[in-house]
Amino acid sequence: MKYNSIAQSSLVVLSLLLTVAGAHAQSAARAKVPFAFKVGTTQMPAGTYNIQNVGANIVTVRNVQTGTSVLAMGRRESPSKKMDKLIFHHYGSQYFLTEILGSEGSQAMVFPATKREKELQVAHAPTNTGNNIEIASK
Repeated sequence: MKYNSIAQSSLVVLSLLLTVAGAHAQSAARAKVPFAFKVGTTQMPAGTYNIQNVGANIVTVRNVQTGTSVLAMGRRESPSKKMDKLIFHHYGSQYFLTEILGSEGSQAMVFPATKREKELQVAHAPTNTGNNIEIASK
């Protein structure tokens, strides 16, 4: 009898967690990016993008005009005072999506640098000032 109530309690807690995760996954942002950029190793064209959480550390970045999308895995970081922004690293003519900042109090999503981005960081190290580009999202 005692085991049955523990099992039922566990199921209730699990269903609440899944409901909260599902509701969180539905939050989306929209941003107009005026330049082509990379998400991981995938090149994305300039355009309007919907960014949506689909898992704990996974987001979908989808071009509204072309329907092209990419899944990106990152790590969650502490909330920042900046909010509703996409942050790109800029090296020469290439841009890399590196962070997504959501609404105030929400955690930021940070994407690890790819091999290509690390190569460009080294190549542009002496002139690497002001290479962050911020784009507001809604």
